[in-house]
Amino acid sequence: MNTFTLREHGHGLLKLAALALPMLWAVGCSSASSGHAPGVAGGQTLTPGITNFPLAYIRRPVLTKDIDVRDLITSITGGDLYIRDQASAAGVEVNVSGSITKGMGDVRDLDVSPDGTTVVFSLRLPLNPNKPNTDVTQPNWHIYKYDATTKTVTQLTNDGVTAGHDVGARYLPDGRIVFSSSRQLATQSILLDEGRPQYQAQTDDRSQSIFLLHVMNGDGTNQHQISFNTNHDFAPSVLGNGQVIFSRWDTANGGTISLYRTNPNGSGLELYYGANSHATGANIAGTNNNIIQFLNARELANGTLIAIVRPFLGTQLGGDIVQINAAGFVEIHQPATPGGAAGTAQTSATTLGVTTDADKPSLAGRFASVFPLYDGTNRMLVSWSPCLVLDATVSPNTTNLCTASNTSGANVTLAPPQYTLWVYDLDKGTLSPVLAADVGTMVVEPVILQPRKPAPVTLVDAAPAPGQAATMATAGVGLLDISSVYDVDGVDTAKPNIAGVADPGLAPFYARPYRFIRVVKSVEIPGRTVRKINASAFGPAGMGMREILGYAPIQPDGSVQIQVPANVPFTIDIVDVNAKRITAQHTSWLQLVPGETKSCNGCHTAATNTSHGRAGLTTAVNPGAPATGSPFPNTNPAIALTNAGATMAQTLSLSTCTADGKTPNGATTPCSQILSTDVVYDGIWTAGTTPPQADTAFAYTYANATPTAPTNSRCATWTAQCRSTIHYSVTLAGVATPNLFLQSIWEKASRTNVVNTVTTSTTCTVCHNPVAMAMVQVPQGQLDLTASASNLDPTVITSYEQLLFAHNAQTLNMGVLQDLLVPAPGPPDPVTGLPTTIMVPVSLAPPMVAGSAAGSTAFFGKFDGSIGGSIDHTGYLSPSELRLIAEWLDIGAQYYNDPFVAPVAN
Repeated sequence: MNTFTLREHGHGLLKLAALALPMLWAVGCSSASSGHAPGVAGGQTLTPGITNFPLAYIRRPVLTKDIDVRDLITSITGGDLYIRDQASAAGVEVNVSGSITKGMGDVRDLDVSPDGTTVVFSLRLPLNPNKPNTDVTQPNWHIYKYDATTKTVTQLTNDGVTAGHDVGARYLPDGRIVFSSSRQLATQSILLDEGRPQYQAQTDDRSQSIFLLHVMNGDGTNQHQISFNTNHDFAPSVLGNGQVIFSRWDTANGGTISLYRTNPNGSGLELYYGANSHATGANIAGTNNNIIQFLNARELANGTLIAIVRPFLGTQLGGDIVQINAAGFVEIHQPATPGGAAGTAQTSATTLGVTTDADKPSLAGRFASVFPLYDGTNRMLVSWSPCLVLDATVSPNTTNLCTASNTSGANVTLAPPQYTLWVYDLDKGTLSPVLAADVGTMVVEPVILQPRKPAPVTLVDAAPAPGQAATMATAGVGLLDISSVYDVDGVDTAKPNIAGVADPGLAPFYARPYRFIRVVKSVEIPGRTVRKINASAFGPAGMGMREILGYAPIQPDGSVQIQVPANVPFTIDIVDVNAKRITAQHTSWLQLVPGETKSCNGCHTAATNTSHGRAGLTTAVNPGAPATGSPFPNTNPAIALTNAGATMAQTLSLSTCTADGKTPNGATTPCSQILSTDVVYDGIWTAGTTPPQADTAFAYTYANATPTAPTNSRCATWTAQCRSTIHYSVTLAGVATPNLFLQSIWEKASRTNVVNTVTTSTTCTVCHNPVAMAMVQVPQGQLDLTASASNLDPTVITSYEQLLFAHNAQTLNMGVLQDLLVPAPGPPDPVTGLPTTIMVPVSLAPPMVAGSAAGSTAFFGKFDGSIGGSIDHTGYLSPSELRLIAEWLDIGAQYYNDPFVAPVAN
């Protein structure tokens, strides 16, 4: 830590010129439609001191270029932290960071300690003006604190041990600090466990290192990561119940920023508000369906949330302030409890009429920041700018307030915003000026150095309870407990019902659709300066790289209870008996901290535009065991006796797992909570019974699919570090090596081909090859499965190209393969105007769909008999091989799923 003692100096009284602009707003306007807020009467002067406590804020140069809200690194050079001894224009202003930044740094993200004596903030040291702002060699953002009692500034984070940007610091009630950081401390540690080098993982678009939530002591020690995502988790703040609310950028869920919450130790992380409420922004057209993002949420003293809402870009760093009844709603019209009262959760917090259209004027101005006043009044300290336009018809150009007349037409140019400090009274609907800016500067992020009342609850990071929780914590896993995957938004979707598919005495038991759960992990992608990778490595589905953590059977009632690696972002797939995902792709990343148990009712239908990622939204519909002390109807009596209401997964774990969640010594049946890299069903529920028919066990193993299993050494006995990493093919020394993973299936010489009752052993590439017995041919089915370099993309091989991308049909002409051309209508003859005919290639749809094995019917239908052809492919591929192909398609059909196996791009 570095501590700096400040020498107080007055900034001087505000200049007359600085006062002129805000006074012009007050005198010249009286309504939102004219560019100003109701309640600021003509001639009103700056508000006297609104509190006896000091005021802190940031003063920086006016904005010249907008910054995307997802860009957490770019700064505005010249920003500094200022303190006034009271919140009024007459107070003495002190620049507390100027001696550090020397006018070439920036400050952001102010917050106040629980006792109101300390301001925590992020500061970026002087920048090199000769390099881009985002250059990786520019200084990082770090967290500092200002002690108002000793008038000292102390640096809390640095790059001494691990490097990274640190932003968004907020005090927890116990004096610790939660912040967002690209350090990724736990994520980088797990990379080492996986056998990879340490590096900062990049966002899905590879634009920046991912910022994730961390917690540290008030002096900067004991930093540790608490959130795990493939994009930014940022802008945390503390709720009254002690939980942390934050903004999560989630590209898998529509590429939006919603509000999530978590306990300070990372447990209980869940959606809190807004995943399906983004098309709700106020706009000029009056349809109020602008796409907005939820940012910088804070809680008022009455428990209501306030947040800044704005598009990603185009609103000059500002937007509207909304009030959100998140206690009662998870979406704007979706209650947070079953049968909750209907209503609207989200409304504009002010009466100004702010609009959120990108690159268009908001006649009511915009808000850059908001801070609740915890002084017993229902007021907010805000940074607000009126709407300003440039008048280019005069020289020099002038800045004018927006009006309906000067903001119409195609040549409207918005002037830079002039954010200054105001107080908004939520009860009276009035906006009163507090502090103006100097010419060429803006004032943002005001906070008051006063204790927060009522004080938030302190949530203690308790150690895992003795028993299974403690054992799981040591093993680096948590427990995922799902009541039933047939429970969809609180509705029993099983046919005829959950009880019917759970009973071996009934026919539906043998036809239940949901058979296995697959757990998938995102692969951390390094920055381009660490590893430059060809775009083709990621496949056509846009799913990044993925690894499979394992499988487990879904129990007959749809229940699941599995141990999942902790401290990684993971998602789940519900798959059928052939290991194909048959429900919608899960679009939100889950996480567990070591020793945590996460329980959920079931699944969700995305098409309903409702949310399910928050506890308590629906009532579980799985009735569970009908009575205590009896087995489930018609099931194996050797399985432990049940407790009334227990699920089949919970009951099975009592029979197969020790109290600490392990396989009992000498047991022949593994603990049902432990994942497997193979897809295995053992028929345990019908063992020892006489159901209508046998419940056949089966296994689809990697050993029966490919010469080289895609698993690492931690999978022989499954551990939290087990990973199945599937590549299509691996290039070694510039040569495609077909004996690895997917390509090896087409090269395997064990296919039984029967022609005229003669059986021969062959390979897929004998027929699906442009050459046969040294003679050129049209590949069978117009599909070339060879490992030759693609003539369209030399970074992949031909089979990959033709399986996943459209390609032209070919024909043999004089011993040469060429595109098959067919006549098609051409443009009119330029002389006669008569129709013409041209010859065009025939484009063939690919047989596979990246991201969906179930959608790849043109491929799988050849092997299950549903699609005929000149050659019957039934039985050509084994169930294990088909399983490997299906799971590879479901996770995205990537060419590589390890950035350090993918060759370095040129």
